[in-house]
Amino acid sequence: MGASALSRRFPHIAWLQVFRYHRPPLSEAQRARWRQRANVYVGLELILMGVVLPMGYAALTVMFFNEFTTAGMVLVGGGSLLCVGLGVTAIWRNRRP
Repeated sequence: MGASALSRRFPHIAWLQVFRYHRPPLSEAQRARWRQRANVYVGLELILMGVVLPMGYAALTVMFFNEFTTAGMVLVGGGSLLCVGLGVTAIWRNRRP
């Protein structure tokens, strides 16, 4: 895999071209499906980040023996809501017709 990546990075080195993988070209419809699927995955990742962010804040606060602050909770809550909102928006905009 490393040699294949290097063969694409350095096309002027002849011996590396043995490791190059020529994938078949995708049609425009296939590319659109891949793009749509990638956008849905990004939406799911953002939603997951919005769920994990408050748990991470709580774990780090407890682990470092700090106290929960109102400003910290508001900041983490706002960031969490923003991530979830962006994730839902990404999935909603890429729904299939």
